Amino acid sequence: MIDDLAKQHERLGREVTAIISEYASRLDSTPVASEATPHDLEKLFDEHFPEQGIPSEAILEQFKKDVMAHAMNVPSPRYYGQFNPTPLPIGVWADALASTLNQNAGAWRNGPTSALIEARVIRWLCELVGYDDTSFGTLASGGTEANLIALKCARDHAHAAATERGLRSAPGDLTVYASEQAHFSIERSLDILGLGRTSLRKIETDDGFHIRPDALRKQIESDRDAGCVPCCVVGIAGTTSTGVVDPLPELAEIARENNCWYHVDAAYGGTMAFSEKHGHKLLGIALADSITFDPHKWMFVPFACGAVLVREGGRVLRDAFDITPEYLDEDRGGADVEFDFFRYGQLGTRRFNSLKLWMAMKFMGRKGYASVVERQIELTEYLASRIDQLTDFKTVGMVETAVCCFKFLPEVMTNIAGIEQDRLQQRLQQEIEQSGEAWITTTVLKGRRALRANINSFLTERRHIDDLVELLERKSAELE
Repeated sequence: MIDDLAKQHERLGREVTAIISEYASRLDSTPVASEATPHDLEKLFDEHFPEQGIPSEAILEQFKKDVMAHAMNVPSPRYYGQFNPTPLPIGVWADALASTLNQNAGAWRNGPTSALIEARVIRWLCELVGYDDTSFGTLASGGTEANLIALKCARDHAHAAATERGLRSAPGDLTVYASEQAHFSIERSLDILGLGRTSLRKIETDDGFHIRPDALRKQIESDRDAGCVPCCVVGIAGTTSTGVVDPLPELAEIARENNCWYHVDAAYGGTMAFSEKHGHKLLGIALADSITFDPHKWMFVPFACGAVLVREGGRVLRDAFDITPEYLDEDRGGADVEFDFFRYGQLGTRRFNSLKLWMAMKFMGRKGYASVVERQIELTEYLASRIDQLTDFKTVGMVETAVCCFKFLPEVMTNIAGIEQDRLQQRLQQEIEQSGEAWITTTVLKGRRALRANINSFLTERRHIDDLVELLERKSAELE
């Protein structure tokens, strides 16, 4: 049986390697998006569960024909969508190695090396953001889970009895404050934690889409007068829509003045800490009590790999999440308890995700990440300058990271209703998507629809930006 297992791996390894390398070789020429509709794909996979097993060769052939052919070509240098990058090859293969070992990274005894590697990459990330050696954290599935973990710590900081007794004995309605540009996971987390979605105060932003500290102070004062208990202030380092960074030092001061937990969602922008040229944009991030950081965004680690970092260390996470089931309760002298990562978050069984992050960080090094970040921001600035030269387009906001927002507003459309302008942005986005030549998204800023491009891929070059600008001109002319 063992010999047969080894032979299966050898054969499948060759076949899968051929598929992956062939796919990588045509990333620049393959359409970014498939023309297939959900109905088309539903028919494609309308099949009965087989009574007998199917040979792996046939399964892989269907993968190439039906799955790969209609997948979103996220690793493409012409993909300018959400924060979904081209994954590093070493990360892709690290995933295969992690699956081979199949460690349960939840408890030390089930994944000894996975636990130590996770502790090491968390230490590297803590050092990167400026935390001292008392800090700690845990990997998560992404920013959504990381924000949930951090906000539970914030809730428990404001009401220590919540873990055991819930919110029945809370001193008042716990309230959380974040920019109107905050990620949806903040609002969803408050629902899950029992605070309710209306406990989130969405603070207005300035013309550059940064949170307004004066508006935040005013809202906190108003809530106190109404009997609410300010619980947490959330700053954002790289908003999803525009990529901008909130004034982190000012938010830290406001949080401290009001005895609030201070959380920074740096899921995207945290990677700028690698760059001496752009790292200053994160000034004040180390003042946060907790930080969300997503290596599967700007660090090019395959999905899924997020992290939450806590300034005061593992004790805070243990207080929020620790529990000892009888089947993991053995006297080992306490040496392994600190490496039981199920004690630091809500997951029990956990994938060995630290392996791909560890390999990626070792492969790229600080300078490697700094170089890519700086090049991608430079490309985004170039894109903004090209768009500003177009008669019928204008940029919206500013470029602080690798995100550029803009609008298509020909002169004949400047005086029409805003809803019609919104539809025009959506029609142009759809035309570009259907062409297969690139993929951009739209978002809503100050109540109005805008186009959005994010330089995700380390494969993207200036020629791709020029192609995108030409595509915008061509498709917008067809709409006019």
